[in-house]
Amino acid sequence: MSVWYKISRIFKPREETSEEPKHQGLKTRYYAAGFTRVFRNLEQLPETSGKINKVIKADQERGELFLEAAEGRDRFDVIITIVQVGPNETAVDIVSSIQKKSGDWGKNYPVIQHVLQKLDQSFPSIKKAK
Repeated sequence: MSVWYKISRIFKPREETSEEPKHQGLKTRYYAAGFTRVFRNLEQLPETSGKINKVIKADQERGELFLEAAEGRDRFDVIITIVQVGPNETAVDIVSSIQKKSGDWGKNYPVIQHVLQKLDQSFPSIKKAK
């Protein structure tokens, strides 16, 4: 991550993935796996991940997980949205927000990358063309 990107994050306390992100590492991910498998895998992150502390709320009907993450003294609220887009295709978007009033200085980005890395290790990704 560039220094200019971190500077742009000084006063912004959240980061999120999207279809057309400003930073390529924050693109919506698509996986060749069913909704239930992806949801359960993400629910188990606190057991398999050092950064994710606990699941605060899991709503499988809506396809949302609310997690708490930690890195050093900083705490983060992480909301993960899982959507079934095909018979064996699931999309994942993540919003990470640091639990303080000032900006994140780029600290939300590694939290999102950590979750995406765990998913990439578990499921084959599908590349979407623009």
